[in-house]
Amino acid sequence: MEQFSVITEKKTVQNLLLKRIAAEAGCEVAVDTDENAVTVTGEDEDSRQRIIDAISKTIVEAYESKLILKLINQNYFYFNLPDRKSIFQKAVEYSESVGDSNSLVHGSVKKYLETTDKLMLDGFVNFRLKDYQSELGEVIDKAVEDFMIEKECKEFVKLLKYFVEVQKPKYDLVSIVPRGGTYLIFDDKGEDISKQCAREFIKDGGGISSDDLLISTLISIAPRRLCIHQAAKITNTELLRTIEQVFEKKITHCNGCDLCE
Repeated sequence: MEQFSVITEKKTVQNLLLKRIAAEAGCEVAVDTDENAVTVTGEDEDSRQRIIDAISKTIVEAYESKLILKLINQNYFYFNLPDRKSIFQKAVEYSESVGDSNSLVHGSVKKYLETTDKLMLDGFVNFRLKDYQSELGEVIDKAVEDFMIEKECKEFVKLLKYFVEVQKPKYDLVSIVPRGGTYLIFDDKGEDISKQCAREFIKDGGGISSDDLLISTLISIAPRRLCIHQAAKITNTELLRTIEQVFEKKITHCNGCDLCE
């Protein structure tokens, strides 16, 4: 018979632990509670493992988001509050998607309870889970990196939208047709204006990708309306997303006209 006491004054954490114990071990263990602790008694090794599972899952559920927030405020305090909130949301989502937090915590809880039958929850989380907190730090770093990329993309799109707004439209309607890794551009009369539009961007025999050439051309001619034919054939989804964000309501899609064939 083995007995463990999990010490915490937080009633919400106690209640969460009790629910976890009921879910993991059920009637296989005996449980006593007081104001400061939950004491669990098991009969064999199987019940011991179930108790450890319950404690580990309680720690992850009760403390993970708080640890993530603490680490963000410590390591990325120079971000403003709205940015830190966005990073926090990303980090929580990433941590949940990875799904291996419990295994790290489980290993630490198991090792700790080999030497003692009492676990002070707050102290254990703050001082005995360094590997777990290090992993959360890596998750946060990835969240910050992705946040910065998204922020730069938004600023880039905002700048492109400004350029389009200040440009005088050179065409009422322009059609884009992906074709063999490049793009054909047609005016509202159905005439191919691809080469004409590209001349000012292609110098000394090239040096610009077809994707960059397309976005540069569209910004330069600033059409009032833009039709994208067979958008599914545009393999660069980031390019397509950028065009859609810049031109927004000016865009229509087509999959069944002569140009699509």
